[in-house]
Amino acid sequence: MDFERSRENKKFGEGRKKLLALEQEGKYVFHGSHDVIDVLEPRQAYNDNPETGEKEEDGDPAVFATPYADVAIFRALISGKDVPADSESTFGMNERGLHFSATQNLIDNAKGRIAKVYVLDRTKFSQFEGSQCRSTEPITPVQVVEVMLEDLPDNITVIQ
Repeated sequence: MDFERSRENKKFGEGRKKLLALEQEGKYVFHGSHDVIDVLEPRQAYNDNPETGEKEEDGDPAVFATPYADVAIFRALISGKDVPADSESTFGMNERGLHFSATQNLIDNAKGRIAKVYVLDRTKFSQFEGSQCRSTEPITPVQVVEVMLEDLPDNITVIQ
């Protein structure tokens, strides 16, 4: 896949190098956050209903993670409590691989931040869907890797 080859030729921060090596082992999933977390507890996720504009529950409470280290890095650095109100970010997967987008203010906000990616035992997760997986049980991280701006994926499209 072109996406895989392009990742091999890029310079990464040390956190990303470590996480991509763990991803290749296939034994882990990842959860990105700006918070310090000893045990990840199931939380209720919500989606916006495009027809009503209301927030709706997305399944049962769960611990959310991803098999893709880059998604966790992106989420850890681009989201959080101190995100500017006029910001927007997205990520997903298509035939060319993972893709990311964010407003410039979110990328600027990541400068100087240190966030965390929690490495989790993949066998504790049963529901895999696209770039996301869920567990209804509390999860204790196997390890925690700090990430910073240099660890962000290099294929982020800036939303105008």
